[in-house]
Amino acid sequence: RANYTFSKLTDDFGANHCDGCGASMTNPFDRSFDYGISSTNVPNVFHLSAVWQMPRLTSGRLLGTLANGWELSGVTNWRNGFPFTVFSGVDNSFTGVNWGTTRADFTGSKISEAKYGDRAHGQMVQQYFNTSLFVVNAVGTFGNSPLNALQSPGLFNTDFAAMKSFRITEEANVQFRAEFFNIFNNVN
Repeated sequence: RANYTFSKLTDDFGANHCDGCGASMTNPFDRSFDYGISSTNVPNVFHLSAVWQMPRLTSGRLLGTLANGWELSGVTNWRNGFPFTVFSGVDNSFTGVNWGTTRADFTGSKISEAKYGDRAHGQMVQQYFNTSLFVVNAVGTFGNSPLNALQSPGLFNTDFAAMKSFRITEEANVQFRAEFFNIFNNVN
């Protein structure tokens, strides 16, 4: 089985989407300031699951006992990361209603400048995006960086299992099962 979903989710709920934190608008004077890609937008999602029962061998009792009854299964999940907004961490708008949701000022010419291309994992851990292009927002403003313009790392995971059933009696089986979670040891 496999399925793929391509989607786009937009909203004007506010930049601070967290459970129980009292999400609010960034700019209480302009609701459209918070219209854009939702923080829960995941544009690409792919799932694949498979089960394979190995064909039965008819030769020899010992060989048949060892080789027959095996099943292999796997589940693969791949999806984009969640979008995020760069916040200034300071209420320079002085509204008092949006502490923590005031956006940083973007100093570059295009937001794509802030996104790093393919780099080694260690480099991405040190600095996921170009933070030098963001500064604390100017006093009296709500910041100019786009809402959810950057995307966090995606997820790729494959789980695998190998199973062997042994017939004990006509009504009873015993199953050996080996399961491997994140078999490719992918860091997510």
